[in-house]
Amino acid sequence: MSATVLIPYRVLPANLAENFRLKMRVDFSSTEADPGARHLGSGEYSLGTDSDWNPDVHDLTIECLLGDLARIAPLFEQGGIAAADAVLLIALEWTSQDSAARRLGPVARLTRSQLPDVGLEFRLSLTLPAGTVRGTGMVVVQMFLGDPGTQADSDLGLARQMGLRLGALSGRIYVVVDGDGSLFPVQEEALGSEGALWEMRIAWSDPREEPFEIEYVALVLNRDHELFGQLRDRQSVQGRQTPLMRHVLASWIALLVHEVRSELGMDFDSIVSGQVHAVDFASIAEAAAAFVRSGELDMQSAPALFASTQRWLDRRAREMERIA
Repeated sequence: MSATVLIPYRVLPANLAENFRLKMRVDFSSTEADPGARHLGSGEYSLGTDSDWNPDVHDLTIECLLGDLARIAPLFEQGGIAAADAVLLIALEWTSQDSAARRLGPVARLTRSQLPDVGLEFRLSLTLPAGTVRGTGMVVVQMFLGDPGTQADSDLGLARQMGLRLGALSGRIYVVVDGDGSLFPVQEEALGSEGALWEMRIAWSDPREEPFEIEYVALVLNRDHELFGQLRDRQSVQGRQTPLMRHVLASWIALLVHEVRSELGMDFDSIVSGQVHAVDFASIAEAAAAFVRSGELDMQSAPALFASTQRWLDRRAREMERIA
């Protein structure tokens, strides 16, 4: 049995970023090499493509320019989340399941008296040291309660607990560090010791329209499986993928390509060749087509597809070892 803690105060709604339409610009830099950030659309970026930047030896600084903050004045009013004289704190947060990391950048103070300035902007930053970033991650502006203020008692729903996490002030920015495609949707779940080591989870209605995100398709790794610990090289500083993990990734990619091609037929071949495009560049179909092009995958048969995918990932692993 597990206990669920209910917060007695109001927090930021999930649709806040969309409703308030805050301006948000994200930049990526490093002290020694340009990360070569590439915008993939739908709030996704890849790093390291056509660049000398290497996450194993170079740091990464993420900067966010947040504007139009005058629009969030209702947060300090009756029915909002904080008293009129409260102090809110905002900071960039990086989370990565692949790196098993969660980091916060320096915080900035936000008060109700600042908001009448329609040109108010905040520049937030977060630096991730070399050797601590790999795989994929998510960047979001988080809000916390710095000081509840003296007027918090005027509304029982206003936050009073200092340091309380109030939620995300911005939309989510996804970053894939290895750089040759869209975000790779991997998640870990407890599926039981008798469950499979991994499974593909599909929730799309049309792979040409849904984005290549965990909500629609995912590689789900079973934390309870006896081989789960062998998916990462725990002795490596960067936690490199093991041959077993490469085999899992190759099988999942091959299965994804097979499923998308089975559903779309000749339309998928046209997407691969570039004759037609899916509705969204970051769609599931476009991601699968990008895998086929990048790995020069053989789609003549299912066995050929699985074998060519494994050979592709093995080549990439050898290339990364030479760079390191």
